[in-house]
Amino acid sequence: MELTFLGGVEGVTGSKTLLKVAKETYLVDYGLFQGSSERRELNWKKFEGIEQVDALFLTHAHIDHSGLIPRLVKENFKGKIYCTSDTFELCKILLEDSARIHVEDAEYNNRKKITKFLPALPLYTPEDVNKILNQFVTVEFEEEKIISKHVTIKFHWAGHILGASFIEIKLKEEEKERTVVFSGDIGHDRNVLLTPPDSLCKLDYLVLESTYGNRLHARIPSKKVLSLFLNTILNRDGVAIIPSFSIGRTQDILYLIGELMRGDEISNVPVILDSPLSKKANHIFRRSMKAPYIKKEVLEQTNLFPRTLQEVESARESIEVNNMKGPLIIVSASGMLDGGRVVHHVKNRVIDEKNGIIFVGFQPVGTKGRILIDGNKMLRLHKEELPVRADIFYVDSLSAHGDYLDIIEWIDRSQVSPSLVILNHGEELASKNLKTLIESELEFKTTIAKENETIFLS
Repeated sequence: MELTFLGGVEGVTGSKTLLKVAKETYLVDYGLFQGSSERRELNWKKFEGIEQVDALFLTHAHIDHSGLIPRLVKENFKGKIYCTSDTFELCKILLEDSARIHVEDAEYNNRKKITKFLPALPLYTPEDVNKILNQFVTVEFEEEKIISKHVTIKFHWAGHILGASFIEIKLKEEEKERTVVFSGDIGHDRNVLLTPPDSLCKLDYLVLESTYGNRLHARIPSKKVLSLFLNTILNRDGVAIIPSFSIGRTQDILYLIGELMRGDEISNVPVILDSPLSKKANHIFRRSMKAPYIKKEVLEQTNLFPRTLQEVESARESIEVNNMKGPLIIVSASGMLDGGRVVHHVKNRVIDEKNGIIFVGFQPVGTKGRILIDGNKMLRLHKEELPVRADIFYVDSLSAHGDYLDIIEWIDRSQVSPSLVILNHGEELASKNLKTLIESELEFKTTIAKENETIFLS
């Protein structure tokens, strides 16, 4: 029994882990590398031996965990992809939108001649997505699924986004039995819409995310902070741009803006949602709202989103938004400014001091969002240098990830005793800090996964 970490280590994108037991091989997640050009180039690397992989287990739909799955079509992967039903519904729209963006970006780069490749090609296409969706198999939470005589899986509620799970994998090989849990991304009890994660099950090994392993989220209510930033921008007739992940974060943001408007805490200004994917995700969220995964006060709310909400669909409508005057709120994807329509909105508005950009999610090193949060006064977009005159804000209490205190408390209340905790999905300092805390507070042996490292489950 062994684990090999192919991505999602020494960083927070490209999650993928190879699991071997007996003569069988499995993947846990298959995410997109994001950030610097060097990291993005890893997405083009062929997976040698993918034909021998029996199945893929997917923790949740976010692109850093699922976004490379359509590439498996080109690499002749024939196995099944197991996930929860809500994760499958979200993957259908997310991967389709991701493919569209790859195609559009390739066409734009070729048209503008801003590519070193002649011609630039999309990483994958909508046709690839349609083919791979036929290989998905849905499993409900807490349903035990026998994969083979060596492997049994069970999905548990992770409280991160709709459908997100931590996966319990029971392994049998000769006389040995081991249980490995992959945390995926773990939520917390301050989530705007969702309930906290379930307690951990009995386990031998825990593969644990460490995204916020060296940081604490502010315990000040997100609504109060968002109100302060929005009023700062809107009161001077500015445009507030909120780059936001379409799945999870956008629904949180729209709900909070609606709450602020209903309570007369901000003006009833137009709210533009410029993301076809976010629009589809909103519909899925409304359709999937049910206990015990959605908070009671949210289930009781009749109007989830702002009454002034306008959902933009076509590219022409998106371009027209650039001509709208403030006060105005634009919510658009993607959350890291690494593609999508939000890049054009930022490019159009960042040079005006009346405007403001409000980041509501983690910005990894190398992303455009991190460049702005770090205070840089020049931003390079589409080969053009732009002076940053708009105010840059960051709401650090809206993350769907638990911070190090949440993670420690989650493990502690679960009353588990893993033989080894393996940290992944975190930048170097975050992983090191969480390792120190787990070893000190919980007294569990802990290691930090390295890229392409193999760990034997002895």
